[in-house]
Amino acid sequence: MLKKTLILWVSAFLSALFIASSAQATHFRYGHITWTSGTTANAVNVRLLNAWRGNAYNNRCVNPVSMTSGACSGPGGRAGVGDIIIEYVGFSQFTWGDGSARVGSSFGPLLYLVTSIDPANNWLSGVAVDPTSLPIANSGDPIDTVLNHTYNSTGAYTASLSSCCRISGLAFPNRHVNNPSGSYRTETIIDLSAGNSSPSSVQDPVVLCPINAICNFAIPATDVDGDTISFRLSTSAEAGGFRQPGSPGSGAPNPANIDPLTGIYTWDTAGAVLAASGQNTLYSTQVMIEDGTTKVPLDFFIQLTTVDPTPPVIQPPSNSPPICNTTQVITLGDTFTFDVVASDTDIADTVTLNSAGLPSGAFMAPVLPITGNPVSSTFSWTPDATQAGNFLVSFSATSSSGGFTQCPVTLQVSAMQKCDADGDTNIDTDDISLIFAARNTSATGVNDPRDVDNDGEITILDARQCTLQCDLMNCQTL
Repeated sequence: MLKKTLILWVSAFLSALFIASSAQATHFRYGHITWTSGTTANAVNVRLLNAWRGNAYNNRCVNPVSMTSGACSGPGGRAGVGDIIIEYVGFSQFTWGDGSARVGSSFGPLLYLVTSIDPANNWLSGVAVDPTSLPIANSGDPIDTVLNHTYNSTGAYTASLSSCCRISGLAFPNRHVNNPSGSYRTETIIDLSAGNSSPSSVQDPVVLCPINAICNFAIPATDVDGDTISFRLSTSAEAGGFRQPGSPGSGAPNPANIDPLTGIYTWDTAGAVLAASGQNTLYSTQVMIEDGTTKVPLDFFIQLTTVDPTPPVIQPPSNSPPICNTTQVITLGDTFTFDVVASDTDIADTVTLNSAGLPSGAFMAPVLPITGNPVSSTFSWTPDATQAGNFLVSFSATSSSGGFTQCPVTLQVSAMQKCDADGDTNIDTDDISLIFAARNTSATGVNDPRDVDNDGEITILDARQCTLQCDLMNCQTL
């Protein structure tokens, strides 16, 4: 009896081990790190953006008030947008690079706030949650998605997130050709010696490229300091032991490359190994974005598909200004909205609209992804006091014929509050007087708090609008 029990126990253990190993080997989809200098010496604020296998976290979401694990809000028990997951599959923890303790959570691995999902392709993406900010007091309170750290001294530190595994060679319906079941690594150099902050970027976890054709697409990037940005493909060591598409042993004869100045990623996919019929052909790749002082990674997948002669487009509604590839300036506390519309001239195609990189607190109505032709959703965000800086958001449209397009938008959040002309955080008679005195003059720029309607001129209309924003009755001074 004892022998039989032992055999059953060993069998169950090996089965559990196999399941865990298999789960890991279908796990990592996307990775990016971006950071800014803190307000005190040697302090840094980091955002980690990742995408994981969608069905790995069924009914394993965290209530940020009670800090208990339980049901998720997505379809079939999956995590939905706004849920918080425990990244237990890869047991992801962030390393600061100075020998200090790795960042996880009270559950062990990092927690992630889910910002987008794709049930059809089985992935979710999100941003890591600051474990020291939990629990929150009330449901609906903002979730802090910035990891904070203070180094003991000025220097250059290699901070990273690494674990196992990328998608395996065959995890139906996906065939990962060039780095099956490989470890993943995203690393950045944090150098605060000059008060610098890193570039930032965004990308869909999976970018579609045509089979046996030249594929090219732009890597979106911005730098809050205004530094000149350059691009290159990451080395094998930087990406955790890695073959870029087209490198020896990758399954493709033509090497991918990226223009160092423009960030245009180009790959001739002719001759690349393809998955069997009914499977998705995936190649992993990682780009390094640099500003002369630091570097940040962007790790994602390329899926090879048939050529769509009429790919979908993303454009604003009729008579609205363009939104793709623009910088939109937002003032802290203001609500900013815009519409995203995707369509395809081939009326037989359906179009799926999705997003990547939504900042904490932003939402889409209706919630993405959604499918139709045309299809539209409204972005809305009121950045809170912790969210000054640059955020990159990407919207993607995928057609049922394999067409693909992206729409990156830079959201520049100004810490200057509109109407607060004297910068004392209060809106009162002093501010109205300063605005009135400057009437009929040009604004100093898009962040001038006196130019409330953003028309480039300071007028009596700005003073009138600000009078309605006063903190106390009759615009009394606090």
